Amino acid sequence: MSARDRFLEVVRKHAYPGPEGPGVWSSACEAPSRPQLRAIQEEKLSAAFDYLFESSAFYRHRFEAAGLGPGSVRSLEDLRRVPITRKVDWISDIEAHPPWGTFSPLAEERWRESPWMIFSTSGTTRRPRLFRHTTHDRDIWAWMCARALWSFGVRPGEIALNGFYYGASVAAWGLHEGLVRLGCSVVPGGAMPPERRAAVVKYVRPQVILGTPSGLLTLGRRVQEQGDDPAAQGVRTLVCAGEPGAAIGPTKRRLEALWGAHVHDDFGCTEVAMAPLGYTCQAEACKSEGEVGVHLMEDALIVEVLDPETLEPVPVGQRGTLVVSNLYSESAPFLRFDMGDWIRLRDDPCACGRTHVRAVGGLLGRNDHCLKIKGLQFFPSTFEDAIRSIDGLGDEYRVEVLASSEPDRDDLKIVIERGADASLKDKDVASRLRGVLGVTVLVTLVDPGTLPRSDGKGVRFVDRRAEGGG
Repeated sequence: MSARDRFLEVVRKHAYPGPEGPGVWSSACEAPSRPQLRAIQEEKLSAAFDYLFESSAFYRHRFEAAGLGPGSVRSLEDLRRVPITRKVDWISDIEAHPPWGTFSPLAEERWRESPWMIFSTSGTTRRPRLFRHTTHDRDIWAWMCARALWSFGVRPGEIALNGFYYGASVAAWGLHEGLVRLGCSVVPGGAMPPERRAAVVKYVRPQVILGTPSGLLTLGRRVQEQGDDPAAQGVRTLVCAGEPGAAIGPTKRRLEALWGAHVHDDFGCTEVAMAPLGYTCQAEACKSEGEVGVHLMEDALIVEVLDPETLEPVPVGQRGTLVVSNLYSESAPFLRFDMGDWIRLRDDPCACGRTHVRAVGGLLGRNDHCLKIKGLQFFPSTFEDAIRSIDGLGDEYRVEVLASSEPDRDDLKIVIERGADASLKDKDVASRLRGVLGVTVLVTLVDPGTLPRSDGKGVRFVDRRAEGGG
C-alpha cells in the first residue's frame, strides 16, 4: 500500500457518520477522552508525514534538512521537530515552480486523471496562491461542515440563504456542501444585489443565513429599509465567518437583537484549514455574558499555540500565534502552518459535551493586523468590542491612526455613525473609549449612511503613519 492510500484509509476510518442525536454529531470524534483524541491525531499524523515525505518535493526537502526521514514523526512530541511553514515559503516555491509549486503531494499525472476544483487566497501578499482540491477533499469538507452546522442547531429540511460569494472561496463552497449533506435547501445569495438579497429574506423566509458579521448587519438594515422587521422573518440561526465579530460580545448581541436569532462563529483558512477549524456549540452561542468559546475540530487538525518569538508552546489561557497541521486533505495534508492569527485557548469541560479545546473569543486578530499605538498593541477586534459596547451608536465606524507632529506620539481618530441615541456627543464617546482603550482618541460622530457599507468583509481600519500624516 502506498503512503497516500494508507493516509486516505486512516482519514476515512475516522470519518464517523452522524448525527447521533440532538447533541454531538459523533461522540467518537467530538467527545472522546483526551487520550483517545491523542491516539486519533497521532494515527493520522504518522500517515500524513509519510505521505508528504514520499510525495511532496517541497516537504521532503524541509524534512531532510531538519534531519527527519521516513517514520520520524509518530507522536505529538515528534511533530515539534517539523519545521514551521509560512505563506512566504509557499510564495517562493510557487514563483520558482509556477503555477502550483511543489508542496502538494499529488503528482501532475494524478491531477490529470482525477477531477478537481481550484480555490485561491485573496492575493494581498504579492500574488494569490492557487490550491487544487480533489473530490476526497470536498467530501471531507462537506462532512466537517455538516458537523459544524449540526452544532449550530441547523437541521434537515431548513432553508439556508448563503450570503458568501461563490468564487474561489472555500467558505462559500464548503458551507454549501455541508448544508446539502445535512439535507437543507440552499439559496446561493452571494452574487445577488443587496436589495434583492433583502427581498429574498422576506419571500423565501430562510431559517438560516450565512455571511460575514458586517454583511449580516448590512443585510438586516436593508430589510428594515424595505419596511420589514428582520426579527420577524423566521430566521433562527446566523452563521458567521470571515470576521471575528460573532465571538465579540457587543457585535454578537447587536446581531441577535437585529435578527432575533442565535449567532454562531465558523473560522478556518484557505491554505490549511479549508473546512471549519473553529465552530461554536449552542451552549457557547447562547451565552448572554462573557467571552464566547469556539471549539476547534481537533480530530481533524492539530493546533499549537506558540510564542511568536521563541516558537515555544505557551500555557493554556495565554495568547500566542496559531500553528495548524492538517490531518484530512488528500491534496494539502500540510504540517505546522503558521496561520498568522493570535489565539487563546481554554480546555475546561464544555456544557455541550464536546471535549475539544475552545478558542476564547475566536480568532483574536492577525499578526500583521496588530496596531501598535503609543506603545500599546491593539487588534481590530479590540476597537470593535469597545465601540459596539456603547449603546445607541450605529453599526459603522472607521479607525484611522495618524502620524503626529510630536515625536513618539500617534493620533487616533475614530469616525462613528450616530444611532438610536441622538443625545450622545463626540466628547462623551471619546471619554468612554479612552477609559476602555487606555489611549486618547479623537471621536467624530456622523449621520447614518455617511460611511460605506459592506456586504462582505468590512474595511474599517486605516494606518496613515506611513503616509506621514492624515
